[in-house]
Amino acid sequence: MDNKFEAHGSLQLKLDGQILQVEGTGPWNLESLQQTGESASGLIERLADKPWAVIVILHGECIYVPAAMQYLIDVVAQEKQIGRIATAILVDDCDLPMFAESHLSEIYRSAGETFRFFHDVTEAKQWLLEQLSDGQS
Repeated sequence: MDNKFEAHGSLQLKLDGQILQVEGTGPWNLESLQQTGESASGLIERLADKPWAVIVILHGECIYVPAAMQYLIDVVAQEKQIGRIATAILVDDCDLPMFAESHLSEIYRSAGETFRFFHDVTEAKQWLLEQLSDGQS
């Protein structure tokens, strides 16, 4: 694949039951999200067709360039069709946490996602487990 630009930003993924944990340092461009999407496809397939959730832990410059922002909106909307039900987001380690909340709220709202911001990973996971429990009933 010939990318027009080099990927900027990093994202690491891991599974914890029906929760996909995404941790990364921004800013992110489209190429970064496309690379992450390629590596995430196997994990998403394992989660698909039953309720699953995402916890996002972000660091640094927590901003997506416009093309990456639209790509993320589209990905989240598509994943909602295969069982994604909620996202918990932690931005306390972002350079500008209030900006990050506003920016990410726009993305997740545009995708039709149920989401909340947290200051504590344990509380975020607890909320996601409640969402998953409600989604299975």
